[in-house]
Order: sequence, then structure tokens, then C-alpha cells
Amino acid sequence: MAALTPAHVAALAALIDRCPDAVLLRLMRLVPQIGGAKAVELTRMMEGEARNRRRRATAFSPFLPLFLPRVDGVEGLTFPRPVLPRLWAAAVVGSESLLPLLDEEDAETDQMADRLCRAAAGTVRDAPETIWPADLVPERRERGLMELAGCLDLAPLARTGARQLPGWLQSQGGDETALRLLLKDAAAVAPDGAARMIEILFAHLADAPEILRIVTRTSSAAAREDFLEGSELADFVARIVRAVRLRAEAAAAFDPAGGMKAVEATLADLRWSTEALTQLDICLERDAEGEWSREIKTARKGLADRIGRWIKTADKAIRAAAPRARTKLGARSSRQAADVDAVVEVAEVENAQAWAGLLAALRGPAATFGCEGDRKSCVEALGTELIDWADEAIHAVNGGDAADEEAALARIGQVADILAALDAGDAARTVRRRLAVAGAEPQTPRVA
Repeated sequence: MAALTPAHVAALAALIDRCPDAVLLRLMRLVPQIGGAKAVELTRMMEGEARNRRRRATAFSPFLPLFLPRVDGVEGLTFPRPVLPRLWAAAVVGSESLLPLLDEEDAETDQMADRLCRAAAGTVRDAPETIWPADLVPERRERGLMELAGCLDLAPLARTGARQLPGWLQSQGGDETALRLLLKDAAAVAPDGAARMIEILFAHLADAPEILRIVTRTSSAAAREDFLEGSELADFVARIVRAVRLRAEAAAAFDPAGGMKAVEATLADLRWSTEALTQLDICLERDAEGEWSREIKTARKGLADRIGRWIKTADKAIRAAAPRARTKLGARSSRQAADVDAVVEVAEVENAQAWAGLLAALRGPAATFGCEGDRKSCVEALGTELIDWADEAIHAVNGGDAADEEAALARIGQVADILAALDAGDAARTVRRRLAVAGAEPQTPRVA
């Protein structure tokens, strides 16, 4: 079989360059199975690209997270992804024969990596167009180039900091002296070097509030709000406070029409806000008159009030899916009983299930904000109400009192589903067993 033509090689090289790492690895496993000279040559090209990416990752390891957007949406320093391969291509010019040093794990590896970072910083300053074209995110380009060069200047320190970061995040804080010396050395490289170093460490944290453990250990007074508000590191705390406010606002927009997806999204925002507020309480010695303290207090009160309103709304919505009507017991007496003939729209049932799912999942956040007693009482009362309703409804069906037995059985099945969403699994299973005995399982589709 003929080898690949130059045109084929150029086209395939462009495609390989655009392949995500996972896709490239999968292709490296599949292509050799095709067989033939072209497959061999293509495999060689992919192996070369994979090796190139491993070396790039080693050289730029402290900075790789800066080329990805933060998953949590918190503000942070980032650079466009297309800049990374351009930066690498410029850094290795003249050093191609030394790149195998990056394949080892010793002191020479770090020295080579730092050398490439210095070369990359020089290119960023001397030939910025080759690294960051003018038409690539132009509104961020000027400041981005300055920050990129500044980060690369800190390569040896950033490499050390990234390796020690896990220890600094521990509850004991690791070696705080090492952290403070690192920031002091970074400040000696550039006036804003310390803040830039924290920015690099911040990019390595998937859980943004953890940066508070770093910031508040940068000096013996850094944990005090009155001190930190006036320091160069104040912006990191401000970002977390702003993110809490935004997440709380997003959670407050919960719409049960979105079903369990809306429940999961709301809980993610709520749990993130709860964890961030907890970290602020642990790490920050707050000043009652400080701006952050006021914002944190407002956010905490807003979330507590919101959870309280959710509990009341959930109670009302869930009860609406199990309607009652007054039934006469005699000439002068009556009582509320399960109304198996009432029309309940599918949307109402879905609404009730979503509220039940939210109410059950609020246990942790409700405890944090002092609402767990109300939530627990509501869940217990609803559980009792739904079980009693199902018992009465099954009794009505067995007694032939349901105008539409099939619809009544379907309604009872929906109540069992709501019990399950409310985390009352045993009660839900009991209701379903009684349904099976009462007659056929509901023939109408249940709400998922």
C-alpha cells in the first residue's frame, strides 16, 4: 500500500492537532488494527503528537489550568486555549534536541521546563502576534499578554507552589512558612507577583472557596477582615462573596416545572453557597462593620428565608396532589376524606414530585441555615398525610366507591411516587404492595 502523500500528511497533522487528548488516545488504539503502510505512518504521527503533548504538559504544568475556563464559573485568570500550542511551538525553537529531558523525572527535567518557560515569556514580549493573534479575544489581549508573560516569569516558583498546594489545603495548613516565603519570592520577581502566584494556585482548585485557606495563611494577620480588605489579596475573598450572591440568586429561581433536573441544579447552587459560607466562617475573622460581613450576613439570611418559603410552598403543592373532600358520616357529622374522583392535572403531580424531591434533599442546607426543624416536621407531616390518603383511597376502591377505579388506582400510584421522592421509600413500597392487592397496577402512565 502506498505511503501517505505530503498533502495527506499536512491534512492529517492539522486534524490530529485538533483532536482532544481522549480522542487521540482512542485513535491510537484503533488505527493500528486497520493495517497497511498508511496506518503505520498515521500511528507514528499520532504517537509523536501524544509525546509532544506530554512534554508540553510537563513544561507548562503550573499553568495548564489557566488555559481552561473555571467549571464553577467563579472569576479567575484564564487564557484562550489556542494560545497554548502557539506558546509551546515558540518555546521549543532551538531546543528540540533537549526535549527528551522532559521525559524523565529529575532535577534536569525541572531545569529544562523552566528554560522553556523563560523562552516562552521572551516570545510573548518580543513577538506577541505569534502567540496571541490580534483577532483572538481582542478585548482581553493586551492585559492577557502581560499576565501571561508575568506568570511564565514565575515558572520555578509556580512549579514548587503547585506541588505544595495539597499540603497547604489541609486543616493544619502544612508549612505556612513555606507559603509565605514563596509569596515573598514571587513579589521580588514583580510588584504584583504575590497576587499573580495566588492566581496560579487558584486555577488549580476545582473548589474555589478553598483559596480562602491559602489567602488567610499568607501572614499572621491575613485572616482578619479589616486587614485583608486593604491588601492586594482582597479580590480573592471578594470573588467568593460575589459568587455566593450569584449562586444564591440562581438557587432562588427554582422552578418545579423543570422537574428533577431543576432540583439538582438548585441543590448544586445551594450546596456550593453553603460550603463557601462555611469556609468564610472558618477562615475569616470577620469585622461586624466590614463590607464582606454585611454581604455574607445578607446572603445567609436570604438563603434561610428562601428555604423557609420553599418548605411552605412544598407542603401546599404536595397536599394539592392528594386532594381531600368533606364526606358525610351521618345526618349531622362529616369529615375530610381522600377524594379519589377529584381531577388532578399531570402538571400538578409533576410539580408535587419536584417539590418533594427538593424538600427531601434540603436536609443538609436546612441544618446549616437553622431550618432543619421546620423541614423535618413538614416531611413527617406530609408522609403521614400521604400514607393516610393512600389507605383511604384504597379502601374506597375496594368498597366500590370510586367512580373511575382505573383513574383512582393511577392516582394512588402517583402518591406512592411522591412518597418515594420525599425519601419515604418504605412507605412508598407499602402503598404499592397494597395497590397490587387492591387490583391491577395503574394502567395510565405514571409521572417519572
